[in-house]
Amino acid sequence: MDTTIPAGHVLRAPTAADAGAVAELLHARDVADLGRPEATVADVRAEWAMAGVELERDAWVVEDDGGRLVAYALVTGADLLVAIHPDAAGQGLGTELRLAAERQARARGTRVVRQFLPSANTAARILLLEAGWWPVHHYFRMEIALEDAPSPPRVLARAFDAQRDTEQVWHLVQGAYSEVDGHLAQTLEGWCATAMEKPGWDPGLWLLMHDAEGIVGAALGEKGEHRSGLVTALAVAQRARGRGHARALLLLLFAEFRRRRLRFAEAAAHGGTAAAARVFESAGMTAVRRTERWEKVLGA
Repeated sequence: MDTTIPAGHVLRAPTAADAGAVAELLHARDVADLGRPEATVADVRAEWAMAGVELERDAWVVEDDGGRLVAYALVTGADLLVAIHPDAAGQGLGTELRLAAERQARARGTRVVRQFLPSANTAARILLLEAGWWPVHHYFRMEIALEDAPSPPRVLARAFDAQRDTEQVWHLVQGAYSEVDGHLAQTLEGWCATAMEKPGWDPGLWLLMHDAEGIVGAALGEKGEHRSGLVTALAVAQRARGRGHARALLLLLFAEFRRRRLRFAEAAAHGGTAAAARVFESAGMTAVRRTERWEKVLGA
């Protein structure tokens, strides 16, 4: 493996048994960048289970001389994830793992690679700029204390049924988000793996609305950590927009979060999409932090 790391460290591919340690590293990175942990063991395992991912080929971990996992990188398609424990920053681990991930992406024929980075991580942003990366999209994290959320309107909605709704909801979500600049499309199989096959996935937090032609709107949520609920998708078909369906579904999802004794709800809004931010704001959410999507064109 053409990668140089500091003496006393061990570079290797992760195994399934490392999922917990990787999640702990990501927790530490989240606390440093975001103020609280967000990544879960289920998230790590879901990424490793994605179609085409082979840990021996597409992932790396670094252990320090005490056996603690201090660095991690993963390539999934065009997406790169590089995370360094705050205690191990400044040793060049991030640069070496980024280079290894870029080489692997290039070997697979990827022309443009991407990373998501909290804007608070100034040191990493400087390193990416120096390495030929550029921030191309911005996302705002919206949040609300659920006790402050408005009551939902009286509308007909129902919970998701995997047997009959999976393909329709995938089409609805992909169609709605395809209009957002920078949206990363997913195949049906990839979407199911990342959205539905996590341990603890709760179809009761996927709410659907109908009209005479079929499913017209969806609000998809999941439980996060620290008693928070995450809005992972909010989509309304083009034919039914402008009627308040998105806000109604969002408030219904907040009510489901409250029934599960969650305290907060969070969602991501694309910085260039004012309409999405207005829907979240109309339900009482406010922006609390920003994440950037960085990209790089790989050379031959």
